Amino acid sequence: MAEGDAQSEGYPLCDVLPLDVDALDPGMNVLVSGPAMSGKRDLVFDLLAPSEPTDPIVVMTTDDPAPRIHAEFEDRGVRIDPETFRVVDASGAPGDDDPTVHRVNSPADLTGMGVAFTEAVEEVDSPPRLRLGFVSISTLLQYVDAERAFSFLHVLSRRTSAAGYLGVYSLDPTTHEDRFVNVVTSIFDAAIELREEDGTREIRVRGLPGVAAEWTEFPY
Repeated sequence: MAEGDAQSEGYPLCDVLPLDVDALDPGMNVLVSGPAMSGKRDLVFDLLAPSEPTDPIVVMTTDDPAPRIHAEFEDRGVRIDPETFRVVDASGAPGDDDPTVHRVNSPADLTGMGVAFTEAVEEVDSPPRLRLGFVSISTLLQYVDAERAFSFLHVLSRRTSAAGYLGVYSLDPTTHEDRFVNVVTSIFDAAIELREEDGTREIRVRGLPGVAAEWTEFPY
């Protein structure tokens, strides 16, 4: 398949969302937002690894160490192949040498994270399609101020968009001021929000054409 053809096709979701959304457009950056225990983390990994994964994957993590990231994908049937998979691990956790892992000392090292992302993409041959995950923005903000975090995420999302990749980021809005949540959300093309109301988990999507921004039951 030619590069132009690859970028013109959407990223299939394989019924991950209980909405009329079959795929996300190339170059789209999506924020998955919800409190702890809302299913946010699982949804991020499901978006990155649908039931028939075919795209290279790069995950940037500020909290879970690389072995936990690997386990999430292996549970979803993704083979951790050095030719198509990379983790940029900024959790600070120690680990053995692994060709699929780029280690950064701390989420405070934004330059190191940016360099590691570039190297990770190059090592999987700078493909025309790629799914990028970032978990999580909330942990990042424990190490850097809001202005630096916003600038970093803005640059990262623009790079993802320009390359025709799919970016999926996670945030716990309950741990931040509303003003910051609104500013960060503005970076992204769409936001998938999760909540629990009266013991029922619900989901809504904002920013996708043709999809009403209404809360829908999400039996995740």
